Amino acid sequence: MRTMYRTKQEYAQAFLRIVDATDTCGEMRPEHFKKVMKENQGGINAFSPYGIPDDGLERRNPLIVALGDSVTAGHFEPCGNLDEIFAVINAGGIPDISNGEVTDARECYLEKFRSLLIDHFEQTSVSTINAGIAGDTMYGMEKRVYRDVVRHQPDLVIVNGSLNWGIECGNSADYEAALRRTLAVILNETKADVILMTPNMEKMPDTLKNPKSPLIERVEIIRNLAAEKKCCLADAYLAWEKFEEEGYPAVELLANRGNHPSITGHEGFAKILMKLIVS
Repeated sequence: MRTMYRTKQEYAQAFLRIVDATDTCGEMRPEHFKKVMKENQGGINAFSPYGIPDDGLERRNPLIVALGDSVTAGHFEPCGNLDEIFAVINAGGIPDISNGEVTDARECYLEKFRSLLIDHFEQTSVSTINAGIAGDTMYGMEKRVYRDVVRHQPDLVIVNGSLNWGIECGNSADYEAALRRTLAVILNETKADVILMTPNMEKMPDTLKNPKSPLIERVEIIRNLAAEKKCCLADAYLAWEKFEEEGYPAVELLANRGNHPSITGHEGFAKILMKLIVS
């Protein structure tokens, strides 16, 4: 299924300009992953100028796992009449989405990031595993981190899971604890570089927000934890903040007018991730 929602050209150009101009990276860079992308070119060791690796095996293609929710999974607008659905959302109501949502994994940030990597490392075949599940919380990601991340022994892990944290999940301290536990497993059980990604903005009705954990508090937790644990930071939320600071409506970047980025929003995510590779 293809997403039909498009951000207006004026806003799309402004957002991508802001992404390019904004320092969205923390101090750390994924040096292990960059080395693997350079050296693991899909040929046997006899063809490689980099010698034989320590394990004596042929180098495998680099592998990325993205752990996240519906944004990572590639969910966009609800199925059905968008004008009617958006009218309900704009009035503060909850629309009927029983027909489901458009899922277009081709347009998600993970695939766009992969395409940028292929353009940059032209001799390397990089593989991705999309471990995004719509509606999942950090609690759910913690429970499935061994199945969906560790067992694949990836070279790079992207963690993007902060949008879903309803009042039933607890407060921001509870979110931080779950993220810390999940991150500890990845760092201790794999050799992967880890990118902690802040989310896009959300424009959900107040009735669907968690008063015990505003999104901006979870954003700050991600930023601080990336610095503390010396993980890479992809601060997408900062670009969205600057977009609004310049007077642009962030809702125009949301395909469902709530929390799912448009294609333009996903392009921004991919460009922000790529800055960690080329900067």
